[in-house]
Amino acid sequence: MNTIDKPEDILSRFSLSVFHINGLLMRSGDIITRSIDQSSARWQVLGRIGYKPQTVANIARDMGHARQSVQRVADVLVNEGLALYKDHQTDRRTKLVELTPKGAEVLGAIYEQYAEWNRHLITKLDPEQLDKIVDALESVGRILEKEVNFFSNGNWQKHK
Repeated sequence: MNTIDKPEDILSRFSLSVFHINGLLMRSGDIITRSIDQSSARWQVLGRIGYKPQTVANIARDMGHARQSVQRVADVLVNEGLALYKDHQTDRRTKLVELTPKGAEVLGAIYEQYAEWNRHLITKLDPEQLDKIVDALESVGRILEKEVNFFSNGNWQKHK
C-alpha cells in the first residue's frame, strides 16, 4: 500500500489543523451535552434557532452541513418537543424551525455546561493569542466565503 506524505504547504497544513480542531470541538460538544441527553449536532441546530427561527436550508448553509443531515436533526428536535415547524411568511415552499419553551430550557442547560467548560478551558489557553487567532480565522473566512461564492456557480472550470 502506498502512503502519502503529510502535506507541508501552508494552506494544506492550515486546512488539516482546522479540520482537526473542528473534530475536537465536536467531541467536546458531545461531552458538554451528554449529561443533558443531547449532542453537538443537536446543540448546533438548537443554537441557530435559539437566535431566530430559520429554515433548514439556511441552517445547513451557515453550518456547512448537508441540508438532509440538518433536516434529520430538526425532525428529531421537533419529535422531542424541543422545536417546531412554522409557516414561512415570505416563502410558502419552506418552513421555519423555531425553538419551543422546552427547547429553550434545554439550550439554557447546554449553555450552563458550556460556560463551565469555558471556565476550565480558558485556564489552559492564552486569551490574547486566542483573540489574534480568532481575528485571523475571521479574515481567512471572509476571503474563503468570497471565493467559494464566486466559484460555486461553475466559474472554477472557466478559471482554469
